[in-house]
Amino acid sequence: MNTTADIAAQRRDEEDARLVTGAADILAGIASLLGLVALGAALAVLGPFVGPVIAGAAAGLAIPLVKQRNFAFSGIVLAASFAAGVFVLASIVDMASGLVVAGAMAWFWHAYRVPFAGALVVAAPVATLILGMGEILDTAWGGGGPLQSLVAGIILFAAAMAVDMSDPERETRRSGIAFWLHIFAAPCLVHGIFLIGGFDPSATQPIAAIPVLAIVALLALVALVIDRRPLLASSIGYVAYALASLGEGLAIETRLIAVSLTLGIGILALAAFWSPLRRAALLLVPSALKEKLPAAGAFVPPPKPVAPETPAEEEPVRLVSGFNDIFVVMGTLPVAFGAWIVAGVWLYQSGIVTRGALSEDWLWRTMTALLIPGVAIWLVAEFFVRVRRMAFPAIVLAGQFAFVAFFVGGLFGYAAINPEGRDLSGFRDGIDPLGVVIACLVSALLNVLFAFRHRVPFALAMAAAALLPMFFIDLLASTDPASTLPEPTETSIRIRLLLAGALAAGLGVWLDLSDRERRTQSSDTAFWLHMLASLLLVPNLFHFAATGEAVLLGAVVIFLGLAIFALAVNRRAGLIVGLPFLAWALGDTFEGFGSSSLAMLVFSGLVLWAAIKWQELRAALFSWIDQDERSGI
Repeated sequence: MNTTADIAAQRRDEEDARLVTGAADILAGIASLLGLVALGAALAVLGPFVGPVIAGAAAGLAIPLVKQRNFAFSGIVLAASFAAGVFVLASIVDMASGLVVAGAMAWFWHAYRVPFAGALVVAAPVATLILGMGEILDTAWGGGGPLQSLVAGIILFAAAMAVDMSDPERETRRSGIAFWLHIFAAPCLVHGIFLIGGFDPSATQPIAAIPVLAIVALLALVALVIDRRPLLASSIGYVAYALASLGEGLAIETRLIAVSLTLGIGILALAAFWSPLRRAALLLVPSALKEKLPAAGAFVPPPKPVAPETPAEEEPVRLVSGFNDIFVVMGTLPVAFGAWIVAGVWLYQSGIVTRGALSEDWLWRTMTALLIPGVAIWLVAEFFVRVRRMAFPAIVLAGQFAFVAFFVGGLFGYAAINPEGRDLSGFRDGIDPLGVVIACLVSALLNVLFAFRHRVPFALAMAAAALLPMFFIDLLASTDPASTLPEPTETSIRIRLLLAGALAAGLGVWLDLSDRERRTQSSDTAFWLHMLASLLLVPNLFHFAATGEAVLLGAVVIFLGLAIFALAVNRRAGLIVGLPFLAWALGDTFEGFGSSSLAMLVFSGLVLWAAIKWQELRAALFSWIDQDERSGI
């Protein structure tokens, strides 16, 4: 039986960090950012003195969003906005601006305990005094100033280690500060080392592969010892160049396959065996130092996605649990890319094209080739999703598998209407409705199989999305020159998208009603269905309503309708998707940058007010509905 200590140890080895709390956090963070940008634009005439206004507004918003609601993403947005506002004013004193920002961020950290703010206490003066604000991107990402980059990286890394060692069990928010300091330090340190060593990937000549790989191996050892992955993540580009240099003279497709698969499998192997590798690496560390480092936790399944104490009104959603999620995704992308290249090379070399025409069995050869990326993605998901229950890799892998399923479904649909499969005339002359139905059903079925095997709610939303072409069967069939079907108009197409979105939203509401406390994966599936529905509904609703002379009125009516629906079902996807469209309508209606910014500020404020008062507004809405029902209206 797994103990709480075992679970804590596993989560520590995953390098967890609070990045996103839920959909409410995302909505509040986006609205905060839009509002603060609009505030700065509206008061741009103040020059650098607009900075304190932005900083003050960010600090004020942090009270309800961070101090009271403990929103992670909003905290990062507000901390960054507060730092930007202070820097705008402090830039008057030039080089000392970093020290002023550091002092301000120390206060922000003390007041709101946002780890990102605590990291900026160190990062801000390093950025201005060593890197120089105008050259940060150059020095930190491979341009000029490698010595400055190295020095900055060393200082930030030392600060990160000092904070890490003050909390070796990673039980407090100091661990979050160290996380961000490692994120800031890694690119500066890694690129500084390689550039000073003369290993410049931007140069025309190949870089020396063996020394680069030796340095990366040393960085990997350090990463294992300190249980932090940013050093490895920042080294990936150099590893890729080094592997490509080793394959100098080989065919381009062979080099692509070798580099992508070696890199991807290497990253995934490190992620999979991180704990045992850490235990081995810690054997090299003196006992006095080992006591200040995290212990290597044995693998146990992580906690359930939604903790019992998580309030349902926060609309919890698992997106990114920590940096190991991001690290694993860095491995899945080259593995999938390499698998697709292998499939393409095998398909071509198998003789699919003979004498300028497709072979008789091209269809079945193509289906066989698709097994290569499909099986590769499935096998990666077997461990990192089914066993390790990692959120972000689950979403990415489900998306990659949905891409494979789309092609497999299309080929099955084509085979149904053209069994001979000698050429692509079936596509050129219009697609038979039966083929569309079969293609959609096969693609959806594959996504459902992935979802149920690996318990990935996002894959069920992909299954729903795979059925979307069925709404356009006549449009696909009308591509046949002999077809007598009328070509659908733009209005007809948008109405169909609205219908598809309404069905997805209805399915999401049905799942929500089956899990009102949002304790199971039905709630996660409903979240993605509501997001899919919003992507289909919102753009088309704004197209129909926010046109003509009453653009703003139509946009406001649509947004208010979305808000009422969001309050009723306690889902914010429509508001998140609708915010950019409302911003466009405001910019299109009000002439002048200042006027549109002021209008955007007002509406952002209203959205933030609604986000903060969400439960009170929901209670008022249902109270009003109950009164109407009792009065017989």
